[in-house]
Parts: sequence; structure tokens; C-alpha cells
Amino acid sequence: MKKIKKVVFYECPVCGKSSSDRKAIESHYKTHTIRSKEVCYCSICGEGWYSNAWGAARAAEMARKCYQKHIDEGNIDEVATRAFFLSGGAFGYVKTFGKGEEE
Repeated sequence: MKKIKKVVFYECPVCGKSSSDRKAIESHYKTHTIRSKEVCYCSICGEGWYSNAWGAARAAEMARKCYQKHIDEGNIDEVATRAFFLSGGAFGYVKTFGKGEEE
């Protein structure tokens, strides 16, 4: 599992519509200038930091520190499971157990 997840969002500056699909936003309105925003997320809890605000290196560092914080606290599975369901599967994970297996 990757420690961080980087996503670039493209935003229409006129109406504010955003998507991670650049072509969808460009076709949304051809005459608008499209802005992009890169976000670094902690893969466990989904907390994110904007590269535009923090700088690319600092945003990635903050996401890695957040990831390490969960490891140090020993609550990775609990936080990841909660994040998985709250984000619709975009972040975190769910541990599955096969038939008859126990933790």
C-alpha cells in the first residue's frame, strides 16, 4: 500500500466545477482557463494537504507524517476501515477474513 496518494484536481475558475479528469473540465467550457490543484493525501485516513498552499515537498511530507502517526499510534486498521467507508472506498482499506479465519 502506498503511504500517500497524490491527486490533481482541475477547476473551472468561472463556476467552480472540479474534477480529476482534465478533459472533462476542458470540455465543460472551452473558453475558461483551467486551474489545477494537487493534493497529497494520507492513504490511511484520507487527510489531505494542497501542494499550492504548502508546496509540493511539504505537502508530501505532511501526508507521510500523518501515515507514520497512525503506525506509531497502532490504530491503522481502525482508522483505515472508518476512512474506507466514509470515503466510499477512496481512502483506507478493509481487512477481509476468509471462511473460518479469525484475527
